[in-house]
Amino acid sequence: MMHKITIEGMSCQHCVRAVTDALKAIDGITDVEVSLENKEAAFQAPDNQDMEQVKKAVSDAGYKVV
Repeated sequence: MMHKITIEGMSCQHCVRAVTDALKAIDGITDVEVSLENKEAAFQAPDNQDMEQVKKAVSDAGYKVV
């Protein structure tokens, strides 16, 4: 299933890479695309994906899911 999240705090390509790597590190998440312009990330994940785990991974990378 495709998921989209809005992320605050990204300002450059380094930020995009940090969020991309954080999301790709979660088991089951694939096809990660992070957009600096749209301040969002889109990714494929199982229907039962724990979105709190996703929020924590983004937060641990230094950004905020809104």
